[in-house]
Parts: sequence; C-alpha cells; structure tokens
Amino acid sequence: MQYGTIFTRRFLKRLPKIVRNDIRVKVAARQQRGAATRDNLNRFSDEAVKFGLKIAPYIEDKFSFVDSRNKAKVERLSHDILMRDEAVQKLARLVADENMLAMQDIDPDAFDSFLDAMKHIYSELARNIRTIAINPPVMPGEKMDDERAEEVLTASVLKMQSEQWIERRLLHLRAQYVEYAQIALERVGVKPHQTKHISYPSFQNWKNKQREAERFIQGTVVYNEATGEHFDLEEVIKRTTANPENRRIEMMVRSRGFEELAQDLGYIALFITWTLPSKYHRNSPKWNGATVKEGHNNLMQQWAQARALIAKEDIHYFGFRVAEPHKDGTSHGHYFLFCNPKDKDKLISIISGVATAEDREELGKDISPRFDVQEADPAKGGATAYIAKYVSKNINGKHMPETEAEESAFRVRAWASVHRIRQFQQFGGEPVSLWRHLRRATEEQTRIDPKLEELRQAADTSKWALFCQLATDAKLAYEEKKNQYGEKVKKAIGFHWFSEGVTTLISTCNESYRLVKKSELGALLESRSGSPWSTENNCNSQLGEHLQRVTGWSFKGVQCLFNPLLKGAKVPIDKNMTLQLRNNRFIVT
Repeated sequence: MQYGTIFTRRFLKRLPKIVRNDIRVKVAARQQRGAATRDNLNRFSDEAVKFGLKIAPYIEDKFSFVDSRNKAKVERLSHDILMRDEAVQKLARLVADENMLAMQDIDPDAFDSFLDAMKHIYSELARNIRTIAINPPVMPGEKMDDERAEEVLTASVLKMQSEQWIERRLLHLRAQYVEYAQIALERVGVKPHQTKHISYPSFQNWKNKQREAERFIQGTVVYNEATGEHFDLEEVIKRTTANPENRRIEMMVRSRGFEELAQDLGYIALFITWTLPSKYHRNSPKWNGATVKEGHNNLMQQWAQARALIAKEDIHYFGFRVAEPHKDGTSHGHYFLFCNPKDKDKLISIISGVATAEDREELGKDISPRFDVQEADPAKGGATAYIAKYVSKNINGKHMPETEAEESAFRVRAWASVHRIRQFQQFGGEPVSLWRHLRRATEEQTRIDPKLEELRQAADTSKWALFCQLATDAKLAYEEKKNQYGEKVKKAIGFHWFSEGVTTLISTCNESYRLVKKSELGALLESRSGSPWSTENNCNSQLGEHLQRVTGWSFKGVQCLFNPLLKGAKVPIDKNMTLQLRNNRFIVT
C-alpha cells in the first residue's frame, strides 16, 4: 500500500491477510474522492490500521489458522489456501490420504476389542483433522451401547478418510471465515459503506452458487427407469416447494389453516419478537465477538428451555417461528403463537422470563428491546395478514409494497444459507411432511377407508385445519438405509394408516426415478428400444397399459407394480386377484 505513515507500514504486516485486504479496499475507495490528498490518505490509512488491530484478535480467536501474532506457529491451512478452490481440493486429498495411511498402520490385534481399536483410530484421525481447523465428527455418547458406538465410530472414521467430506467442510469454513471477518470489520449494516443482512462478497458467492444450480437444473432431466418417462428437472421443481413461490403459498395455507383451527378452538393469536442481548449484536459497543450462528444457537436454546417450562404447565399452543436477521446480520425471531386465552398470561410470563434472563440488568424496566408481544387485532386482518409479511419478505418478497422487497428477500435467504439457519419452523399441529405425502397419494390408494380418503382430500384441497383434525390415524412411514459412510439414515416413503387395529402402508415414493444429464438421455432411450420387458426399456409403457386394463387403475396408480412384477414377485391386487409376470406373460390368479 503506497499510503500511510511509518505506523501503517510497521503494523499493517502484523494483521491477518483478510484484514489487510479490507484496509486496501478502504484506502482505494478513499483515494477515488476528488479532494483526497496524501496527508488525508495517510491519516485515513493509519486510522484503518488502528481499527484493524482492534478487530484482528476477534478474527484470530475464531479462526486460529490466521493468527498473525504467533510467527513460529506452523499452519497447514492458511488464508491463501482456504481462498483458492484448487488449493482446498489438494489439501482435502492430502489429509484424506494421510488418514487412510494412518489407519493402515494401526494393528487391531493390539486392542482388547474392536470398539477400543475404533476409539484409538478415531483419536488419531481426529488429531490430524484438527490441524486444518475442522472439527471431527462427534464422538459417541457414554450411554450409547457398544454396538451402536461401533457404528458411529466406523462412520466417523470413514468420513475423516473421505476427500469429499473434508472438502465440503473446508468450503463451509471459508464461508464462515469470510462473513465473520466482514461482520467484524463493520461491512454489514445500513451505513453507506455497508450492505444489510449479509456482506457483499458473501452475497455474490451465494448468487454464483444459485447460477451454478440453475445451470445444473437446466441440463438435467428426471428419468423413470421403469417406464422411460422423463421430465425436465426445471419443470419438476416449479411444481414443488423448491420453488420459492410454492413455498410461500404453502406457508400461507398452513398459517391460514392454523388461524381457522384457532378460531374453532376459541384461541387467540400472539405475535412475539424475541431478540438477543447486546453482546451478540455487532453494532453494539458491548459486542463480545460472537458469531451470527452462536447468537442464533443461543436463541434456540432459550426457546427449547421455554418450551420445556410450558410443557410442565400443560399449556396447549401451536404456530410458527421465523428466523430473520437484523440489519447487522444478528439473528432474531418472530413467533406466531395460538393459545387458549386463559393460558395467555402464564405463557407470556414463561417466555419473557427466559428471554430476559441473560444480562437482565441492561434492560431496566423496559424489556421491549429484548421481548415484545402483541395480540392479533381482527380489525387489521387477523393473524394470517400479519404473518404474510414475514413469510414473503423472508422467501421471495412477492406482494410486498417495498420496491426492493425481492432483493431484500434474496439477501435474507443468502444470510440463512451462509450461517446454516433454518428460517421457518412449525410447532404443534401435524407434520408438513405427512401433508405433502398425502397430497402425492392417489384416490386408488386411499379409497380403502372413507376416513383416509377424506384426509387425502383435505390435504389435496389445501384445507390445513381439517387435515390437522383428521390426521390422528396417519403417521409418516420411513425406510432405513445406510449412506456411503455406513450411517443409518431414514427416508420418508409414505405413511401408515391405522384403522380398526390394522396398519396399512401407503407408499408415495417412486424409487424408479433418478437424475440424468440431458446429454446422456438420448443414449439411454436408444438402449431401451428393441429390448424385452425390463426395468431398462420403454416397453414398460405397454406394461402400464396392460395393468390399467386388468386393474382398472390409472397409469400413475399402477406404477408401484412395475418393480415387484419385473422382479418376479406375486403381487396382490385385491382379496380376489394376484398378478405375476413370467416369461413376459401375465399370470392372473
């Protein structure tokens, strides 16, 4: 940097590189001013370095690999490595290879049990992972039985040998590092040199990822291996909650349904704004260096504590939580809560007590900066009208009067993505996943019971209140599989219906679909033509037509029969008929 006094030249090099880069940007911007003189620039540079020296310890405390105070410290990870994709990939590959070799050097016969051996291997690999500022996977709890502990440790060891697992965490570390530094350097806010909610570099990175995702979507189709059917992924997404507008509409349907349910129960609606103490806010002189995620986790811990106390009082309530950022990026929450009027005062007392317990002395008699509650006014449109604003401004900004509502909503979504914060959470009521699976079910699947068909229609016609009242005999069904690390993961495949002591599984997932690049689709379709019936050719459209004639079901309804029939299974259609496929011929019994 060509400007600055001896002070600047002496102390600039002691700062972390991310701080030095920010100072250079500030000085370059000041230099563009028409009245900028060398003396002014020198004074400005000195002030920028002084500010950098004040802020650097916060950054170095959170990210030890940028500690410029300990020159003797040898770091495998540095600012330059973390900021370059090729360097991150190379480091991830190196550490993964080191961990594989380290495991091979360990003699399992030297330990009393497999569990002891895995604990030792874990500790060795975790030590190496920490040298690149990554936290290893969580160790099994002390109360966990040996078999489960072995599974957890095995998965953790496999992760620490995975180049992809390590690279993903390094990229997340980069995002945290950049945004925290920008917040610490006062680049997030509403002042002229700031951007609200999220910093300029992090927002640009988020938009780049959105563009990359868009290119992937445009070049991909959803392909049905059983029938050869294929759909543009872009068109499929438009019809799901991955589409922000669909997500907004679904939230409005649920909020309106909750309001209708509350009216039926005689409940009132409360709107709570819940904010963190001053020490979590960057724009406060009391800021203690906390990250946005640390502040948000504190809010979630408070909410968990409040819910536990409410449960002890046996108070019934339901509603939504919305997480959103202040202008400086600090998280706060809005709670839309429906409860019985007789429980109102007790519930407010519990929540406000938890919300204001930390650093209570800074509030005095007025607790509204930390905790504010209002009751819905039906004359202003009721609860849904109030919720609508918060839903829209945190998803896509649609139907908002502000001219920059859409841009602001994008910034909020980027903020949530960078800090890995869940924006919306429902509490009480039936699971939205059950609602979505019922909307996928067909009339053929639910006509086994008039109550089930009524429930399906309630979901299909977006009657959330009725759905919540009727769904007591339905429960999500899961399939348990193991991922690439051997961990057991659950995937919702449909729902169970409980009626008169009988449990029926209604499957709403078609496992025959997979994502295929458009450039590979032609070869796949060509390979299907001229082949006998199988899960790999287009003749299954003929199979579907035949099944429709035999069963009287729709084409969508018979798709669930393809895989078991093609594998030779005997499939029951009703109490009087079963189907089986042998040598490309139907056997009907």
